[in-house]
Amino acid sequence: MRSAARVLVGLALCLVFVVANPEVDVAAIEQGKLVKPGRLVVAGRKLSCGATATLLRDFEGFAVSSTVIMLNMQALKELPRPVQWLIYYHECGHILFGPSETAADCYAVRRARREGWLGRQSLDDICAVFNIAGQGPMHPDPEQR
Repeated sequence: MRSAARVLVGLALCLVFVVANPEVDVAAIEQGKLVKPGRLVVAGRKLSCGATATLLRDFEGFAVSSTVIMLNMQALKELPRPVQWLIYYHECGHILFGPSETAADCYAVRRARREGWLGRQSLDDICAVFNIAGQGPMHPDPEQR
């Protein structure tokens, strides 16, 4: 009985922490968590994609999208901050515009420019990561992107 009470108290404290700090950086949150729209913070920046939630979990790759944006925070955390943000907005572009990689890239770049963080260094970092990632069945040649 006492152990059950301790578990309940622990859960209550966790809930209070999350409610009191709704913009906690997701890197500190456990994997497999669904983050409500407008509540996601990645590398110190609040990111949102309309009414789309984000699922944080381990999988191969950085991010995918369908009806939610799924982020692999372990894979993203080593990347420069602007690259993390651009990857999120690229996936948001898929939510908004469908499977076109070009449309998703364009949306992400437009959003970055509008938010004011796409400078020369950020662009160099993004291009370097995209060149490393290479191309595949889903993504065009990095130089074309």
